[in-house]
Order: sequence, then structure tokens, then C-alpha cells
Amino acid sequence: MRKLLTCFICSLLLFLGSVMYSQSVDTAILGTATDPSGAVVAGATVTVTSVTTGITKVGTTGSEGQYSIRYLTPGKYNVEITAPGFSSAERKGVDLALAQQAKVDFKVAIGASTQVVEVESTMPLLQSESAALGATIDTDRTANLPLNGRKFNDLAVLTPGVTVNNPDNHSSSTAGSAVGANGGRNRWGQIDVDGITMLNNRQAYVNSYPSVDAIEEFRVQTGNYSAQYGFSAGTNIGVQLKSGGNSFHGSAFEFIRNNAVDARNYFTRAPQKKNVLKQNQFGGTIGGPIFRDKTFFFFSYEGLRSIAEVPGTANVLTQAQRNGDFSALLTQATPVQLKNPFGGFYAGNIIPVNAVSQALINQYVPLPNSTSGQNYAGSSIGNEKVDQEIVRLDHRFNDRNQIFVHYIHTYRDFPNSDLNRNFTFTGTYPMHNAALQYLHIFTPSLVNELRMGVNLEHVKQLSTRTNTSFTIASLGITGFKVGGPSGRDLTSSEQGFPLLNISGFLGMGDDKAASNLDYSRTFQLADNLTWTRGRHTLLFGGDFRKAEDNATTNNTPFGSESFTGDITGNAAADYMLGYPKTSITPEGVPITAARQWRTAEYFQDNWRATDKLTLNLGVRYEIYAPPYDTNNVSRTLDFSTPTPTLTPAPGQRLDGIWQITHKDIAPRLGFAYSMTPKTVIRGGYGMTYFGGQFDNINILQLNPPTAGSLTIINPATNPVATISTPVPASLYPNPPFFNVTTVPPDRKRPDVNVQTYNLTVSQQFGKSVLDVSYVGVKGSHLDTSLQYFNSPQPGGVGAVQARRPYPTFARIRALDFTGASNYSALQAHFEHRLTSQLNVTVVYSYSHQLDNQGADVNSGGCSCQNVRAPHEYASGTTDQRHNLVIGYVWHMPKFTQNRALGTAINGWSLNGLVLLNSGSPLNVTQSTDAQNDDNSWQRPNMVQGVSPYATTKTSTNWFNSAAYALSTATFGTTPRNSLVGPGTKTVNAAVMKDFAMPYNESHKLQARFEAFNALNTPQFSNPGTSFGSSSFGQISSTKINNRELQAAVKYIF
Repeated sequence: MRKLLTCFICSLLLFLGSVMYSQSVDTAILGTATDPSGAVVAGATVTVTSVTTGITKVGTTGSEGQYSIRYLTPGKYNVEITAPGFSSAERKGVDLALAQQAKVDFKVAIGASTQVVEVESTMPLLQSESAALGATIDTDRTANLPLNGRKFNDLAVLTPGVTVNNPDNHSSSTAGSAVGANGGRNRWGQIDVDGITMLNNRQAYVNSYPSVDAIEEFRVQTGNYSAQYGFSAGTNIGVQLKSGGNSFHGSAFEFIRNNAVDARNYFTRAPQKKNVLKQNQFGGTIGGPIFRDKTFFFFSYEGLRSIAEVPGTANVLTQAQRNGDFSALLTQATPVQLKNPFGGFYAGNIIPVNAVSQALINQYVPLPNSTSGQNYAGSSIGNEKVDQEIVRLDHRFNDRNQIFVHYIHTYRDFPNSDLNRNFTFTGTYPMHNAALQYLHIFTPSLVNELRMGVNLEHVKQLSTRTNTSFTIASLGITGFKVGGPSGRDLTSSEQGFPLLNISGFLGMGDDKAASNLDYSRTFQLADNLTWTRGRHTLLFGGDFRKAEDNATTNNTPFGSESFTGDITGNAAADYMLGYPKTSITPEGVPITAARQWRTAEYFQDNWRATDKLTLNLGVRYEIYAPPYDTNNVSRTLDFSTPTPTLTPAPGQRLDGIWQITHKDIAPRLGFAYSMTPKTVIRGGYGMTYFGGQFDNINILQLNPPTAGSLTIINPATNPVATISTPVPASLYPNPPFFNVTTVPPDRKRPDVNVQTYNLTVSQQFGKSVLDVSYVGVKGSHLDTSLQYFNSPQPGGVGAVQARRPYPTFARIRALDFTGASNYSALQAHFEHRLTSQLNVTVVYSYSHQLDNQGADVNSGGCSCQNVRAPHEYASGTTDQRHNLVIGYVWHMPKFTQNRALGTAINGWSLNGLVLLNSGSPLNVTQSTDAQNDDNSWQRPNMVQGVSPYATTKTSTNWFNSAAYALSTATFGTTPRNSLVGPGTKTVNAAVMKDFAMPYNESHKLQARFEAFNALNTPQFSNPGTSFGSSSFGQISSTKINNRELQAAVKYIF
């Protein structure tokens, strides 16, 4: 820690004058002063005063009458201009949004009188200073629109081009939905709070979001943003926390959810039990002055207590079967005679019982408790407890120096148990985020902003058996070691119950969720210098950050044994005999300690070339240093010899996992032209880069000897492997054939490159603004994965291993960075505001996204053919042709002045969010290795002359399953992503009633009732797309639940 602190301080001194944090939020008021003849007024004094805090900032108009006052916090401002020989003028209540450059021009009159001009704070302003794509979601919408789980980022859908996964999931604000835009992957984005990143370094997600009541507003930028923003190639979300003011303000609240008032899920029909959810979200905020006009504080607390139970059923072995009596199989509708794997059959289906099998199932699997359908009914349980505290302090030393700090702490506790209650894991997720900003005004035209911050997260999900006296050997199972029988034993910190899978029955074991460790740390230092010179606003800066992540990646940490029925004809009988069909050796819980330096420099010139034309001219240069692993567990293949070998030697560092690239130069060009005071044409071109998340590195730890796993296949006749000796010497290959992962053979890794171009026409109609845009996006060097780099050609004869290109290895998963994508869209954004009463936003996109890979490498993205074939290029997985979102907040007018009657009919609000979108493409695969090439991503053949589209789409027949046939000798003819899944049509609504407090007009009590999926319309998930499975073409779940209700009470002051 001391070395890290020293490094951080040295970095501060080194970069103070030239480094800028890429997510710095530049919010400004700017404009031009002219006299009645139209001539510019130079040397005028412009004073901007915050209505909330009373703090003022002063600027002067330059030789061309221009002024610019920057680095303001969102809120209401009064703007006053004075000049010798002219009357002063003032505009009151200018409503400034996050990241907005609000244009406030003055025409001052000759004379000495004072003119006061008031403007409505809710009046939408045309964006006439920038070509950036995006939208600002203000506090009126974040506070009043219905949010299931109170996750503010769900409102990002009010931005054109944005898609949010699972926007109605009830999970807490610590498990936010993924946000993507303009066809880009959600992991390319950036989310920061007060300019400090909140992203986890492993998978580029956010583990904890701030409470909605602590957010002033947030800005979603989807493309062509200023050169000061970077390290992302997708959405750029900036969140502004609330701050204190000269008066005390705050709230106290509680939101309640209970399944008793929720509708049944479409697939949970009576008499099945409904999912159980009892959830309370509660807390409060308070802000105010410490010293008036000088020092302010803001504090927020939010807690969550949630109990969720998901009922489920399964088949479990009966007492007779546990004693070896399977005679009941002979009397069922389709009798089953058990085979003796050593010859003949078992008389009367009575089998000898393996002592280990019997002991484990008696201890760890419950007996039947139901006589209808499957013979066991239970539920999985998730108990969630979250506590979050946020503190922000703002201090103004004098007119030239001010500072703010914030600290966010979240602690999430999430123990979880499966349907088999004997297998649980504990989950704890502490998170810390801290920020400091120091603003120094050298002159009104030269301002410097210094930021530094840190984001720390520690995800810890472990089996309840970890770090105890438990060992796999204590179960009677021997030889389960990392890397095979001659490998190493699991340490106490890696122990867990191996998976014992019994096809068609409730099994045993801790899955990989019980071995998830992730300690992510990001340290940031930044500085931003803004110089206003005439018609030019020049910004200089850069970025300096250290990203660290200690994390696990595994598939079978404790090993597994699968009993499939291949031995006797019945999976339960296989288990009781103790003969698994396959066994996979443990991988353990290795930890990669990934480290990376990321730096950037930029220059931006916002040039007001004429009174009507503004040019945005910028360039950014980023460097992602090659990551490295300080734990020395990462290995990759060296292809410099005909027979590749793993490198480096065990215990040595894999320096420079890939070659550094110096080509990440990102131009940002844009224009905004005001044809009339109410018509603006904007356009631009921008290039962005993304250096990837650490999951690309963590998977290299799965290579032997750190975590190499082997799959043992037991012969169906004369089986050798048993439950107690799952890896016998006679079945262990010598030498062993390990599955491995490798970086590209040439070790080159160009960073993800995204080019965005747009043309937008904006028109103001009274109190409404309509933006219509064409948006195009081209992606290059996308993260992909050649999952079966070592697969032989399909249809071959003989064992797969002997036919592999590199027969000394089993599967080889090759990371690849040649993916490509394209997105074109017509986007529209309409916003209407009627003073403070009505706020309506309508967003529509008609788009088409194409790519040749639909997922990141850590999410299983692959090519079904191990070539970069042109026919892999198809509609992308995130493609949604139509997307319509309507958000409205209506504070109904005051109907009467009568106090008694007004208590009933005044103070009502009707708010809602309507989401209508098309479905996303479906990729059809086949479930068996019929091509004999060890490729589980195979596609079937299309049946010639048979349409794959169902005449009438239903949940049981979404597409025509008869249009497909098994592919055996060649690659299947089914195109990638050739079908489309169900869309979403849902309405979330809220009714609120404010009760004014008689003792203080600024205090009110608010009751609110919210309904999610208010029309109770089933929102189907995608159907099964694996040809050969029983669910092929059928839908068995919903993407969101049927109608759910939430009640809340808030006290606001």
C-alpha cells in the first residue's frame, strides 16, 4: 500500500499540468453579448450565480463579445451581464443540464437602467454547440418514473439507440442492467460518478450504482462525443451526485414489494406456487450548508432487505432405488430392463449398491415429498442485504479555488441456495468509490480542473465448505486432483463438493458460482485545462490510470461426475452402481493478478466560426499497455515450432501477453449550424477505442499445470471408473490431452475500433424539441473467439483426437480480434415540457446491426466454422429493428384553493414508461456431435423447400422445427442468426399523491403506487434453439415477470 501511495503521489506531481481525466464533465454557460446595432460588446462582466448555493462565478466577454463560464454543476442559475455605458441585463432560472453547454446570448441596451429578463427553467434548449449524440435524464424523471429495483440506468432507454437488458428485473440497484447503444456491446461502455469510473476491471460491469435519491441527473452519450471522453467505444454515462446548498433539503423513503399482490408468471399456473419476493428498500438523504455560501454537505443512505424464493420441482431417488430396487421400472408404461455392464441383465432390476453412492445420496439429497408430477417440490432461496452510504462535501475557498470530495460505500450480502438446500454459497460484495476535484480559476478565460479517484470492489462468492476441514476425499472420492491423478491436491481455500450429475434427477455439488473471487482496483489521476480565446474554447488534457484485478475463472473448480444412463439404461441405476459415464478433474480456484497501465492525451477546439456555425475539432491518443499477471499463472501456446508448446515455463511471468499498439489515434470532428433560432443541423465523425476487460487474460490461467482439467470417458461395457475412483490409471491418457486457451499466434491484438458518423436535424416547436438523426457505426477488431481452433474437418472417420491439427492437445480456444460490425439507424428524439407540470419524452429507432461474432470471448463468442467465413456475417445478436420508448411525468395542476377539498384532489401525478421493441436474432444449433469434429456449436441443415417460419407463432411453436435436419458429414447449411425471437411490449405506470405539510410549504408527504408490466402481458423469452432437444422451438420462460406492484411513501423537504 505504501508503494502504491508513493506511486500515486508521484504520478500526481508528474501529470498535474498536462493530464486530463477522460470522463471529466464539462458543464458550461456561454454566449455572445451584442448592442442594439448587432455590434459585439467586449469587456462586459458576466456573473453566474447558483440559485441553490449562492456561489458566483465571473467571466468577461472577449474581443468578439464571447464569454464562457465552465465546470458548473447542473441546476438553476441566474446570469447577469454588466458593461460600462450599457444597461445591465439578467436572465433568471436558467436550467443547466449535465454536460450541457447552454447558450445564453445577451443584447444589451444603451443606458444605465437594469433590465431583468426571466426564462423558464424547463424550457428545452436546442443543442447548438456540439454534434455529440445523447440525452440528459434530469432529476424530475429519475425521481418520478417507475423503476423496478430503483436502478437509474434503466432510464437510459430514453436515449435514442440505447438498449437495456432485463429492464424490469427486480434485483437491487447493485445489480444493474447492462446498457448498450447503436449496436455496440454493453461492455464497451463507461459509467462514472462525478467523473470517477465505477467499472469493474474483470468484465467491465458495475457492481453498485448510487441510490436514485442521491442523483441530480445523468447524461448518456452514444457517439461523436468530445475528445476529452475515451477508454470506451460505446455508451458513455456520466452521473452527477446531488450536493448541499444554503438551505437544508432531503428525503426519507421506503419502497415495498410483496409477491402477494403480484400476478402469476405465465408459466407458473395454479396449483404451482408463485415465486416469493418480500423486499424493502428504504433510506434517506439530507443536504445543506456547513458554512453559508462556503461549505456544503450531502449525505445519502439506502438499504435493501430482500427474500426471494423460486419454487421448483425435480425427481429424486426413492427409498427403494437407494436400496438398489428398480423393479418399478418394469411395470411402467414403457418398461426398462436394466443392463448389466459386464454382461446380461439384472434380474428383477435389483442391483448391487455402491456404498459411497448410497451414503452420499442419503446424506445430501432429500427423499420424495410429492405425488403429483415430479416427486420432489422445493425452492431455491436468495436472501439479499445491501447497505449504501454516500457522502459529498463541496467547499469554496475563494472566487478562484474550490474543491469537492465524495465517498460511496456499498456492502452487499447475498447468500444463495439451490433447489437442493444442502448446497449453498455465501456472497459478499463490498465496494468503495472516492473522488476529489480541485478547480482553479487562473483568469476567467483560463480554468484548470484536477481530479483523482479510486474504485475498489471485492466480489467473494464461496462454497460454505471452503476454508473448513472438508475435503473431497472425505466423501470417499479419491484421485480428484488438479491436472489429473499426478497433479496437486486442492487447498482448503479451493475445496468444494464436486458436481454429481444424475440425468433427469436432482443431483449434488457446488457449481462454479461457489468459487468466484474478484478484487478489482482502479486508481485515477487527471487534469483538464480549458482556455477560452476569442471564438475558440481550447481544451487540453490526458488520462492516467492503473487498473488491477485479482480474479478467478473456472468451469469445474471441484470436478464433476456425470451419470447419464449409458451404463445400465437408467441414470439413477448408473449412480447407485457407482459408474459415471464421464468424469472431469478439478480445475481448482486459481487467481490471476492482472495489471495494466492506461494513458491518453487529447486536444479539443470548440470553435464558434460564425454566430451560426460551431466546429468541434478534436483528437485523442490512447495507449493500453500490454497487461501482465503478477501471480505468474497465465500461459499461452507458442506456435514457433510445428508442435506448439505452452509458454512460459510454470511459475514464470508471461510478459507482454500481446504486443503493444501505438495506433489508437482517435479524431473527433463535428459541426452545429443554426439555420434559424429554432432549427439546428448537426453532424460529425468520431473514432473511439476499447482496450478490453481482464477476462481475456484470466482465461489463460486455465491452462495446465495451474488449472488444466481432463475429461475421462467410461466405457459402457466393462466400466472402469467408479464414483470413488473417477480417474483410474487405465483410462488416464498418457500423455494427457488438455483443453487450452491461447492468444493469437502472432501475439498481435489491435484494440476494438469504433467509428461513428451522424447527421441530425433539430427543430424547436414552442416548448417541444424534435431531433431526427441518421446514425452509422462501423466496428473493427472486435473481440471474438475461435472456440474450436483445433477441431478436425467434419464428417471424418475415426477418433477425433488423431485427426486434430495439433493432436497433442484437445480443444484449443484461440482468442481472435478480427470481428467486424456495422450499424445503420434512423433515430428520433422528441421532448416536450409544459413548465414544471408535464415532461414527455418519445424515442424511436429503426435500425439494423450486423456482425460476424455476437459475443465477447469470455461469453462464449465463437465461429461455428473455424474460419472467418463470409457467411458468418449476419444480423447481430443485439439487433432490434424497431425500438419505441415513451416516458412521461405529469404533475397534475392544482384544481382548487380550498384546503380541505385540495387535500383530496390536488397534488396528483401520473407517470409512466412504455417500452415497445422488436425481438433479437436467434442462432440455431444442434445438440449432438453428429459431425464428429468435437464442435458443440454445430448448426443443422435446412430442409429444402420447407419454410422455417411458423404460420402462427405461439409459445409452443415459435418457428417451424420441421425445417431442420441433422448435419453429419459437413458444416450445416443453417445461416447464423436466421430467426427472430419475441419482442417486448410493456407498460410501467405510477400514481403519486403529494400531501403538503401544514407547518411548512416546502415539506410534503408523498404516497406512490407503481405497477411494472401493468397490463399483465407475458413477455416471452427466446425459444429453445438447440436442434434435437425437447425444447426446440418452444418457449418455457419470460424475460420479465407478469404484473408486479410496488408501494412507497416518501417525505420530501
